[in-house]
Amino acid sequence: MSKNIYLAGGFFNPKQIDLLDRIEAVLKQNPTVSYLHSPRDHQYKDVSIDNDPDGIFGGYEWANETYKNDITAMNLADLAVVSWDNVNPDTGTAWEMGYMLASNKPVILVCEDDVQKEGLNLMLVEGIKAYLTNVDDLKTYDLDLLPTILYQGEII
Repeated sequence: MSKNIYLAGGFFNPKQIDLLDRIEAVLKQNPTVSYLHSPRDHQYKDVSIDNDPDGIFGGYEWANETYKNDITAMNLADLAVVSWDNVNPDTGTAWEMGYMLASNKPVILVCEDDVQKEGLNLMLVEGIKAYLTNVDDLKTYDLDLLPTILYQGEII
C-alpha cells in the first residue's frame, strides 16, 4: 500500500533547498510513495519571493490561502517526511511536525547535520518515528511498515 507524503522543510537558504531537492528526488524513486506534497511547489497562485507579479507575497491573502492549502495537504497525508536544517531551523517546519504528531501521523526526520555538536531538541527527538542521517536511506525505507530508527545524538 503506497503512502501520501507531506514533505516539510525550510527552503530559505541554499543548504535547505539542496536537502529538500535531494529528498524529493529520492522519495520519487521509493515504491511505497504514491503522492508527494511539497509546500514550496504549492504556494497560493504560485507566488514566491522571486515570482510575485501581483505583489501579494507576504500579505494576508497569500499567507491565509497558503496556510489553508498546507493544512489540507497535511490532513490528507499519511505521514510526514521532514527535511531538517539543525543549524538554521525553520519554525514553520517545526510547527508542521507538531501538527502531524497531534494528528497521530508518523514523522520521519532527515537531518545530515552533525548533531553531536549542536544536539537536537528533545521535542523533535521524542516525536519522530525514524531519524535518518542520509537522504539515500529514503530510497529503501519502507513507508508502509515504518520501521523505527532511533536518534543517537545529543539531546537538548
